[in-house]
Amino acid sequence: MIRTARLDSRSQVILESVRNTDVVSIGFWNICGSRDEARPEAGFSHFLEHMIFKGTLRRSAFQIAREVERVGGYLNAFTEKEVTCFYCTLPAEDAELAVDVLADMYFNSLLDPREIEKEKAVVINEIQTAEDNPEEKAHQLYLEGLWNGHELSRKITGESQEVSAIGREELERFYRERFTPAHTVITASGRLEPEALLEQLNRRFPAGGPPHSPPGRRQPERQRAWELKRDKFEQVQVYTGISYPSARRAPDYYQDLVFNTLFGESMSSRLFQNLREDKGLCYTVYSFRSYFTDVSLWTIYASTTPATLAALLDGLDAELGRLRCEPPGEKEIEDAKSQIRGGMILAKEDMESRMKRLFRMHHLTERVVEHEESLAMLGQVGRDSVLRLVHELIRPESFNLIAYGSKGVRKLRLPAFKF
Repeated sequence: MIRTARLDSRSQVILESVRNTDVVSIGFWNICGSRDEARPEAGFSHFLEHMIFKGTLRRSAFQIAREVERVGGYLNAFTEKEVTCFYCTLPAEDAELAVDVLADMYFNSLLDPREIEKEKAVVINEIQTAEDNPEEKAHQLYLEGLWNGHELSRKITGESQEVSAIGREELERFYRERFTPAHTVITASGRLEPEALLEQLNRRFPAGGPPHSPPGRRQPERQRAWELKRDKFEQVQVYTGISYPSARRAPDYYQDLVFNTLFGESMSSRLFQNLREDKGLCYTVYSFRSYFTDVSLWTIYASTTPATLAALLDGLDAELGRLRCEPPGEKEIEDAKSQIRGGMILAKEDMESRMKRLFRMHHLTERVVEHEESLAMLGQVGRDSVLRLVHELIRPESFNLIAYGSKGVRKLRLPAFKF
């Protein structure tokens, strides 16, 4: 059963009590991410994600790790374009330990100047690792071509020179402004006692401070980009896709999910079966969705050799066109729904997945529903709604494309989609 509440500090809490488990997963979500940074703050959110593990007045970095690991649990964190999350999954009997450690880290980080300097080297290594990964670098170029100059097109990590320039005073100010109860959502799933968990959170959260005001975000405007970029790598990485305003309705999420599943999200999808299995044009090909509060992104990714790039692009063009001349039938749609339903049932057994689901639904739709209602919304997706999505969104002129990689594509021309 899902319960929502507010702490005395005004933090939003979403709890899901699950009886048939001995595990609990608790997440502290800061509702600001890399898109909410001013230019001089580029990379601050991700850098703080690292620094918050580096010690508090009560615990060293080693003690933070040891206290959770000695009971068999684990701590982790990630930074995205709109949120930063710190979470702990451990035996349910140790839920109070998770609350204590997470709250201590989240609100009481020392930001030791020596640790800041050491962590700069770590993060710069992370940035350089991504630069050496052609798939990641191509995706970044794809976003820059799509939303050039917008906050959503920037690297979450910031650039190496921006990380090198981070000063403790500016980082401390950013930390104190952003990591407040009013900017925090707590989600938890597993075997938990809601009243006890709320009491533990209230004891460990500081006073609320200024009331929450949503980040001042501007919606990105799509820039037309159809590019071939050469580099040292052997393979060519291809990203192509469309952006469109987010509907922020849960039923629309399931409509998108059904469409993406049947077209490109699995081995039985149209993309994989035609371009890899039937024609052998690539090793990897799939489509995926990215959701933000104001814009959604649907993307196709493939990697191939220079010799087969032209044929791959022709194949992509043909597959997108086939959505109109051979639209998905009832069985194809029902098979996709069945696949998604099975995945949702399997995910019920993972408390971390359930905890993250609570926040995702709250953040993107401002509504959180029980598992059974989610299955019901999935069941209501019909062929008419999927075909309407195809006709409204899948248009040749709506696509951006980047082909990135081998110097062997020097003489190749990139024809636009014609479907």
